[in-house]
Amino acid sequence: MQQISLRVNEHYGDEIINLNLPKRWKIHTVEMACKDTPQMDDDEIRTALDNTVGAKNIEEQARGKTGKIVITCDDLSRPTPADRVFPFIVEQLHNAGISDNQIFILGSFGCHNPMNLDSFARKLGDQVVAKYDCVNHNPFQNFENLGRTSRGTPVHVNKEFASADIRICISGVKKHIWAGAGGGGKAVLPGVSSIETILYNHSIIKGRRPDNRRIWWIKDNPERQDMQETARMARLNVSVNCVYNHRRELIDLAAGHVDDAWKKAVGICYKAHNSPSAPESDVVIVNAYPQADQDIDWWGAQESLREGGTAVAVHRFTAGRALLHYRAEQMGAPWQRICGYPTRRWPVKQADRILVFTDRLSKRQMLTYDDRVEW
Repeated sequence: MQQISLRVNEHYGDEIINLNLPKRWKIHTVEMACKDTPQMDDDEIRTALDNTVGAKNIEEQARGKTGKIVITCDDLSRPTPADRVFPFIVEQLHNAGISDNQIFILGSFGCHNPMNLDSFARKLGDQVVAKYDCVNHNPFQNFENLGRTSRGTPVHVNKEFASADIRICISGVKKHIWAGAGGGGKAVLPGVSSIETILYNHSIIKGRRPDNRRIWWIKDNPERQDMQETARMARLNVSVNCVYNHRRELIDLAAGHVDDAWKKAVGICYKAHNSPSAPESDVVIVNAYPQADQDIDWWGAQESLREGGTAVAVHRFTAGRALLHYRAEQMGAPWQRICGYPTRRWPVKQADRILVFTDRLSKRQMLTYDDRVEW
């Protein structure tokens, strides 16, 4: 037998599992371009935060501030290594004379389900939740009305975020099927915006490329431009954009202005996360790590599986695929249930067999797929 190792269960142990494959099989492993890039050390993180892009650094902006300082983080649906960056942000705040009592943490996850204490601890560490107030954003109430963007989006932003003396957002950068890439203004819209703001941006504004490929669509993406404009209107002081590798380790960082720092991070990330397609194969195994909360990314199988081949997905994640997403519940999900899930998908059109290898069966997840998928 041949053995391949896969990393699974992000945020809940990051375990390694081994799959045994027949010795006669010819195996091709697709690796990210950054697989040999070392993670950042403490001095490199400090240097990146000191040398901000397009804006003064955190220490300079915070000096003399007497009010609240908000630091946002995303939830466990994102691989962002926020725990690695957070202590150095606080270090800069302390250098500026900011006390711990002035600092609070706001979950920036739009209309995802709220985080509990355990989720915040897994994202930032036990010591952080013991020392700082960790607050959930609520997409249904408590907003500051900041007007409208040039595209007509009502800018209703979390009041605690809008009223803080300094606003700092920690984000992770990776490909994104809607916004082109994560990070930047996305931490504000949808991150800390109202349901009306989110739905307008996601539903009313329409942008389409001729090739219909939105991933890594940065220039002229109207939804993404709307997000960036919203963040500027919300006076985001410092956008901290993390680039990570296939083990969720921080390998690069760009902090500063919401446009300039984000664009720099996207350029770094695009090269770091580049994964070439495998040759046409009889069997393609894709791994949901490190974003299993949001189901399975079948792209590798869609690109590389031969006609009539077998697609296999590994989805091993303690929390399981997210069950509650307020945007889904407001829009298409109830109609899907009423109609008996009429559009259950066969995610790799050329496959004869599709298998999902999971440690936690979920009928809700299964109902989104064709009955022929094997679990």
